Amino acid sequence: MPPGHVSLSENQLRGALAATQILAEQSTDSQSFVSGALDQLTDIVASDLTTVSLCDLALNTRLVFGRKGEALSEDDRRAFDRHFREHPLVRYHAAHLDGMTQRISDRLTRDAFENSELYDDYYRRIGIRHVMALPLRIERGTVISIVFNRQTSDFTDDERALLDIVRPLLGALYRNLIVREETGAGLKCLSKVATDAGWHAITISDGARIVEASPLSRQVLARFFPEIASRDSVRLPSALTEWIIRSRHWGLERSTIDLGNHFNTTRLGLQLTVHFLADGTSPGNGTLMLHAESDTVDAHRLEAIAAKFPLTPREREVLALVAAGKANGDIAFLLSISARTVQKHLERIFEKLGVETRTAAAMSALRYIDAGGACFERLP
Repeated sequence: MPPGHVSLSENQLRGALAATQILAEQSTDSQSFVSGALDQLTDIVASDLTTVSLCDLALNTRLVFGRKGEALSEDDRRAFDRHFREHPLVRYHAAHLDGMTQRISDRLTRDAFENSELYDDYYRRIGIRHVMALPLRIERGTVISIVFNRQTSDFTDDERALLDIVRPLLGALYRNLIVREETGAGLKCLSKVATDAGWHAITISDGARIVEASPLSRQVLARFFPEIASRDSVRLPSALTEWIIRSRHWGLERSTIDLGNHFNTTRLGLQLTVHFLADGTSPGNGTLMLHAESDTVDAHRLEAIAAKFPLTPREREVLALVAAGKANGDIAFLLSISARTVQKHLERIFEKLGVETRTAAAMSALRYIDAGGACFERLP
């Protein structure tokens, strides 16, 4: 706590918490947070010049964001940077990662401050005699603070204590907004890279609503889920929606998606793999990454067809290779039999399936493979 007697009234506390609540409700990103913080906090602590300051301890420079009409000139900024390392608040917060709100008068006497080169070169030129900094985020190499400046009177112990009460809330809000923005930027970058590599991205919200999808992404989705073939469809197919819901952890355990599970389904010789990347704002918001490729067709996956049609193991092998697009000569080579024997097998397969062409036989096989339905599996 700050030195001296602190006596905060109920109205002061209510005002500080109300300002923080308004800021939380109106902040949609870091920029709106910065703008809102400068307005809301000066309603509870009067300030002639209020800024958000990002100090780079490696470069000995800072970026400053102020309210309209309170901007610093380039000459002012360069004057500050000339005395960056000797600034008492920069030095304090750089050395105290959990540092509280501080005034210059907490670090230096008034005479020592006003006789310093920092004051003579910088604060005198901008007409400021009293400074207080509320740290939002302190990491090794970076200090981000909301800085209050006054000309006539120093900040009181009560004002400092009031800012320290809301400081943890403001810091958490700011960090969460930054995480959201960084996650969103990462998803955009990943989406571009993935698209270049044959993956396709669909942005969703609430676990089912399509927010953004390219025409090619919609085409891939519609190929496996014909029920959403319409370009105007705004909802995911029910199978994908159910998968996302089943995979949620609801705060009780890790999401199965986080553990490497993905959605997998096949249709007519193609296999679709879907991964979900949450964007940090809500478990149901994020990006679906889709990848379609030729499905692996082999005899054991046709066991279900034998339950209805009396195909022999060899006939299932031949049918699987037909479904995989192999010609008779290739099938003969792969099974070490003659092309004539392949043709004989096909004739019996056609008869048992009630079809007349190899294309119809292949489609029948693929439909039976698809009958297994969608599933989600853990990556190796």
